[in-house]
Amino acid sequence: MKILLAVDGSPYTKKMLAYLATHEEVFSARNAYTLFTVQSPLPPRPRCGGR
Repeated sequence: MKILLAVDGSPYTKKMLAYLATHEEVFSARNAYTLFTVQSPLPPRPRCGGR
């Protein structure tokens, strides 16, 4: 089975990973995992110092 995991570093992500680690029927070598994360883009001209 192929499993896509949305990962953002939140407490929900940590809870999901802890669940997977403790449930052998889901976390096994028979499954293929892909981790997916998205970061917001920087503005066109980021400023230093908040000015």
